Amino acid sequence: MISTLTNPPVVIDGYVRLSRDDNKRNYSSIENQKKIIQRYAEENNMVIRHIYEDDGISGYSFNRPDFQKMMASLDTIDVIVAKDLSRIGRHNAKVLLFLEEMEEMGKRVILIDDNYDSFYSDDDIIGIKTWDNERHVKNTSRKVKRIKHMEQENGTLVSRPPFGYTRHPLNKQLILIDEEAAAILNLEKEIYLDGNGIRKTAEILTSRGVPTPSMIDKERHEALGLVYHKQVAYQWSFGMVKDTLFNDYNNGVLRTRKKERVTINGKDKKVPRENQYIFPNHHPKIFDDDTMKLLNEVRDSRRHSQYRGQRAHINLFFGCLYCKDCKMKLTAINRPDRKKYYVCGTYNKKGKQFCRYAHLVTEETLMDALVQYLILCRDSLAGLIKNPDLSKLKSEAYTPTDSRQRLESELLKVREELKVLITQKVKEITANPSMNEIITETHTALQQDKMDRIAAIEKTLLDLTTEPPIPSAAIQPGLQTALDILNEVLEKKKLCRKDIEVLVEKIVVDQDGNADIYLKHGLGSLAAYDFKVDRENLKLTMLIESIRLLEKDETGFTSVKYLADSLKAMGYPMHKKKFIPYMKHLLDLGPVEKTDIYHHPYRIAATRQQLRDVEKMFIMVGQTGGMPEMVFEYILKKNGLDPQTDLTIDQSIDFGLTAAAFTSNDADYTVEFEPFASTLEKEGGGRVVASLGVDSGYVPYTAYCVKQSYLKAHPEVVQKFTNAIQKGMDYVNSHSAEEIAKAIQPQFKETDLEALTTIVGRCKDQDTWKKDTVFEKESFELLENILEEAGQLKERVPYEDLVTTEYSKAAVK
Repeated sequence: MISTLTNPPVVIDGYVRLSRDDNKRNYSSIENQKKIIQRYAEENNMVIRHIYEDDGISGYSFNRPDFQKMMASLDTIDVIVAKDLSRIGRHNAKVLLFLEEMEEMGKRVILIDDNYDSFYSDDDIIGIKTWDNERHVKNTSRKVKRIKHMEQENGTLVSRPPFGYTRHPLNKQLILIDEEAAAILNLEKEIYLDGNGIRKTAEILTSRGVPTPSMIDKERHEALGLVYHKQVAYQWSFGMVKDTLFNDYNNGVLRTRKKERVTINGKDKKVPRENQYIFPNHHPKIFDDDTMKLLNEVRDSRRHSQYRGQRAHINLFFGCLYCKDCKMKLTAINRPDRKKYYVCGTYNKKGKQFCRYAHLVTEETLMDALVQYLILCRDSLAGLIKNPDLSKLKSEAYTPTDSRQRLESELLKVREELKVLITQKVKEITANPSMNEIITETHTALQQDKMDRIAAIEKTLLDLTTEPPIPSAAIQPGLQTALDILNEVLEKKKLCRKDIEVLVEKIVVDQDGNADIYLKHGLGSLAAYDFKVDRENLKLTMLIESIRLLEKDETGFTSVKYLADSLKAMGYPMHKKKFIPYMKHLLDLGPVEKTDIYHHPYRIAATRQQLRDVEKMFIMVGQTGGMPEMVFEYILKKNGLDPQTDLTIDQSIDFGLTAAAFTSNDADYTVEFEPFASTLEKEGGGRVVASLGVDSGYVPYTAYCVKQSYLKAHPEVVQKFTNAIQKGMDYVNSHSAEEIAKAIQPQFKETDLEALTTIVGRCKDQDTWKKDTVFEKESFELLENILEEAGQLKERVPYEDLVTTEYSKAAVK
């Protein structure tokens, strides 16, 4: 018999592993595993060449650094020694495949504590052992996941806060604002809201030398004498700005369970927002609610653009302009020979077959209209502050009762959760007595969190009984702040991109370029603004100025180019092509006529006096609210009242602001159109006592005018138009107020159905709508009487010269 001492020693490679899956009381440390392997080698004439070591890595995954190195070196390895099977891994199928693979390759595997040697063992229960090892890691994973899930559900999970925040060095549950990072976030916000995109914001931050989050992190680590192992980004990127700027954590919101892992060591999958746990007002806010809302609105308005280059132009109204017909956004057109304008995106990209009109509107026109609208809102708000009627403001006062009920409900919920925790702890210890220490430790921390929350709620409830409610008078300083903001914006006279994004919700443009402007923050309710009327007034003003230019002319001739250039020099939005319709209008009126002379295409045919008469006519037509005032004065005189001596009529207030002025001053009566009259009545601001339409008789308030040239050229179009109006008259005279209100509601989105029904009912009771569209001579003469008494009509015009009833009578048939 030969002694084993004479045999050459066997060269072996060891493998040791320890992870958080392992119960520290049952599994040896890395050093102890090494000692066990060394002792085994000494006792069995073996020499250890190398020990591969994975510390802190789960056995469920085989993607471990040193394990992979060992597998890559199998060509030089003959024997692998480990303490037991669980050190190789805890994934049943993968461990069995590993053993089978080693056997096929002729590699010897020795598991000391399991008394397993692949060269000599015929262990039939090896599969059971691998299953048991896998069950252990799955049980542990399930318990850890359950505890983490409870912490997420309760908002007590301690994790590293995002950029802008830090945890208190002593109380890890307390989150504090990182002032340096918060300053960078505010800078990001300002740059982005100034009209720059996310990518451009990143470029600006980099060019200014603003440190990135990882640069700040590295600097702080090194200041503490620590080594920073993570990769450092020295330039701001698109993702970096997006992740830091739009994280609602900046708004005091904690979101947990944003990601979830289905399998052990698998990939994290995003959890839908509706399934996440959300805790508002969880920590201090860097961005207040309005700022966060604005950031999200601006992002949503821009996110549909596929543009990825650097914009050469800043389009002030980009993202808030919409086509009234196809509902798509308008596209900015920047051409060197023209002022910037916007057209329908569908029309611009796909052509007329998809959207028939361009819906063209210039940026200058939009800017002027928006400034004018904001001035009206500012003036109305100033009047409200000067003569406040806070009962009209729909603002919720602070009520301690509401808060107390909410807190009491939350207190009951937290107490129930504490009971569940205690019950769960008992169940887990009973089922797994060997893990008593870990379970107790985990549940003790969770129970303490619940008890702290209960104490905090009880203290808040106690404080509520002593805090006085906020008085409703505190609303007025808020109005003053809003007024200050409007004054600050309007002082610049030209709004920037940020101002527009803050104030404008959307602008809808129709086929003629008329815009309906919708303001945010309830500003639109302060004043009424009619873009179309304002635009028509501007056209009228430019026509009057054109006539004045003709009056001053000494040559007797004029041209489209001369008049357009002169108006442009006065500051009006005019160019040669745009003035052609105005010239056609002048030709129809008669002051000018065409010539065959190339350099003098138009001759001034009217005398200076005739031109002055035309000018006066247009000035009278352009008086805003002239007709309502004249009808009102006519009714007063008919009832024996002198408008000049028997009462005081304030005509200084803009028409759209009369309802607001009536509720805030000492006026006894106001003349209002619908829906303002019904709104005043509904809100208790007044009561409808009379109808001007009833008392005045059938005044032809709405009449349709057409040029004689068009009437001769297109009689069929005029007839079809009149037929359509007659159909509308037939409908309103044959249906109930409720039916009419439902039919017209899409055109009056700002008015609810109940109010609309009331308005329509009032019109039907007053016999507002005629049975037909025939313009009777009696109504024409009544109109002349009103104009004469108002001093606006110097000479009567024959009825037959201005009115034709041919088309109206044909429509009735």
